Amino acid sequence: MPKPTDPKKHTHMFTDDIKFSQKALILHPNNQKFLVLKRSLNSKTHPGFWDFPGGNVLYGQSAKNSILEEIKEETGITLQYELIPIMVDGEMKDDRDLYRIFVGYFGQANSENITLSLEHIDYKWVTKNEFMQLETVGILKEMVEKSGII
Repeated sequence: MPKPTDPKKHTHMFTDDIKFSQKALILHPNNQKFLVLKRSLNSKTHPGFWDFPGGNVLYGQSAKNSILEEIKEETGITLQYELIPIMVDGEMKDDRDLYRIFVGYFGQANSENITLSLEHIDYKWVTKNEFMQLETVGILKEMVEKSGII
C-alpha cells in the first residue's frame, strides 16, 4: 500500500483517502465506571470534546501495538487483560473524500490513577448515563451502546 502523497497526511493516513483509527473503552478496575479524556482546547479535531484513549494507526504500524501505545501514552495505565475488539466500522466521509476504518476495543485498567498526555486536559470515570450526557463524537456513543458491557 503506498504512503500518502500529501505530506500533511503522512502522520495519520494510510493513503491520501484511507484513515484507520482506534479507540478503547477502559473499565475502572473496581467498579462499573469507564474512563473518558477531555481533548485539549487547541486540538485539531473536536477540541474540548470528551474522548476515549486511542488514535490513528500509522502507515506500517501494527494495529494492536498502536492502540496499546496510545493507551499508555494518553493515560499512563496498563490493562488487566488483553483488549477485546467490540466494534468495527468503515464508512465514507464524503465531506472529506475519505474512507475511515474504525475499531473499538474494551479493556480493564490495572489502576484508577491516570497520567494525562498533553493531548488532554482532564479525565474522569463515568457511568454510561453520565457519558451519554457529555459532548463527544457520535461513534463513541455508538460504541458504548453496542458494547453490551456496561
